[in-house]
Amino acid sequence: MIGDKLASAMQLYGNPSCINTAKALQTAAEKGVDIEAHKINSGDEVTDISPLGSAPVLKDLDNIVYGPNAIISYLDDKGFGPSLVPRNGVIRAIMYQYAHIASDYVQMEAYGMLTGSGGNMDIVNKAFDILENILTNPPDPKLKKDVYICGEFSLADIHWMSCVNALEISGNDVVSSRSKVSEWCDAVKKHPSTSKENIVPYTCLPTKEDVDSGTLRNVGINVV
Repeated sequence: MIGDKLASAMQLYGNPSCINTAKALQTAAEKGVDIEAHKINSGDEVTDISPLGSAPVLKDLDNIVYGPNAIISYLDDKGFGPSLVPRNGVIRAIMYQYAHIASDYVQMEAYGMLTGSGGNMDIVNKAFDILENILTNPPDPKLKKDVYICGEFSLADIHWMSCVNALEISGNDVVSSRSKVSEWCDAVKKHPSTSKENIVPYTCLPTKEDVDSGTLRNVGINVV
């Protein structure tokens, strides 16, 4: 709740062009968790705390967490406010299903476009057509109560928004031609922190200026 604080900021080692780093930053802001961000250029720089050189890496006192899903799950659990994982089993499965599309299909292409190393727009467009469809015709009536992918805001929205952010930075508009995706995107960009802290989590995602300058910004909420 508002006023609750963690003892200190968590340490996040990542890169502004890393979409998984962006997911961690947005999740932290959603859950009211302060992050002190450290820019690294490769996993080789964190092999002392991440055995396989997997990055990003989250350090919370003596706890080391690596792997994007583990990191956002840890932040969701340690932070404040309701969980970003739906309690209903069917809706929870839908969340994981659509998070899978974003992370396993869209993300690689978006990263390629962001870094200039490639990227297939046909795959991206097909995935966003699927997103438009679920937002237009939810597979479960319970999903119709709000504009988000699972009805309520969830980790699925974070997985997709990090990809949208990377695509927008690289100059690829996959949103405006899809009315429901546009409505969803606008809602996520304005979504207040789930923790009720005075921060809009979308604003913590890396900007084009951050990527161009190689800057990784902190998430500052409570810890000075």
